[in-house]
Amino acid sequence: MQREIPFCMRVDARNWTCVTAFARSGKAKRVVTLEAPSEHDAHDYDLARAPATVRLIRDATPGGRVLVLMTSLPDDQRYPAASFGALYHQRWRVEEAFKHLKHRLRLEAVTGLGYLALQQDFGAKILAYNLRTLLNDLGTSHEYTCARRPNRVYALGALKSILGACLLRIRRFLDRLAAGLAVIHQTWCRIQHSRSYPRPPRKAKPHFHLAYKLA
Repeated sequence: MQREIPFCMRVDARNWTCVTAFARSGKAKRVVTLEAPSEHDAHDYDLARAPATVRLIRDATPGGRVLVLMTSLPDDQRYPAASFGALYHQRWRVEEAFKHLKHRLRLEAVTGLGYLALQQDFGAKILAYNLRTLLNDLGTSHEYTCARRPNRVYALGALKSILGACLLRIRRFLDRLAAGLAVIHQTWCRIQHSRSYPRPPRKAKPHFHLAYKLA
């Protein structure tokens, strides 16, 4: 908010007193004022010590789960509360992209500890990801776009062994590219709208998740 960037985020009632009160109230929306950050947090994150006014919105998922969304856009006339549920769920494709970068491309697994090695590994994997996405789009027929799409994980595996050589224009690998694209075109994932796979309950891990490990 200090940078004047509008946002919409999901908040946990366990860590926000105002969110807990809102969740128990049963109301669909409410404008609340957040306390100013502590002196320690303001120093660490370079924040102004000033309270912030936000809007809380109740969103019910198709599965019956109730979420509380927080947004910096208080004007209910220009930004109706009913539109924020769909807006928040559009983040899923962004999260899927990060999952592919971290887990499918193994972005954190590098071949060396030097600065040049890190740059090369990062650039090569991002390039592979972007090219894979473009090739998938080229191989997707318009009539199937809404019903199915090429399997991105399979496509990455099929291209991984020849992509570097194709960039170097090695002839025997360029000849294999067309056959690889044909196989990718035949490997589809069916898209079913509103389908979800709830995560099974699990015990708390004795350590932080991978994203929170020490550098």
